[in-house]
Amino acid sequence: MKTKWLQRSAALLALLALGLHAWADDSVSWQTFTDPEKRFSILMPGKPEQQDETKPGYVSHTYITKENTNLYLVGVTLYDPAVYDPSAKPEGVEAELAADRDNFNKAVNAHGSSGQRRKFDGYPALEFTSASPQANFSGLIVLAGPHCYMAVAAYHTAEVPAEATRFFQSCKLISP
Repeated sequence: MKTKWLQRSAALLALLALGLHAWADDSVSWQTFTDPEKRFSILMPGKPEQQDETKPGYVSHTYITKENTNLYLVGVTLYDPAVYDPSAKPEGVEAELAADRDNFNKAVNAHGSSGQRRKFDGYPALEFTSASPQANFSGLIVLAGPHCYMAVAAYHTAEVPAEATRFFQSCKLISP
């Protein structure tokens, strides 16, 4: 519940407010991005922009890139387990996953249209879709101990684009 996806989501909202259509670029090539600490890898269109935040009790790293009118965001919040470990109790896991989704939706003025709990590499996860006046979103949240991972695709089509599906299917936890 302390997850700070709200701040990172606000950056996404600002980019959306500028208009993804203005960013259209057909020449972007997809490449595997591995975060500097080698915790995860994922296919992304081009080199992502990195945003970091350090606060008492947690550090977060967010990576954002775009392709045509689609935007892709992936990040991790690393909680100090001595301060906060949402995975310590089952009810903490459910609350954290729901709070992350709800905070994201609130930040981008979106309403959820579907969500599904699942396991991702053996860790509790939540897939969700939502929509706002600016874009449609698909997201994946994974809770691996005191680390919370989130990947989001923003797009303007009614259906999830093939590129967004490829983005999520390529996600791998290396050393969570």
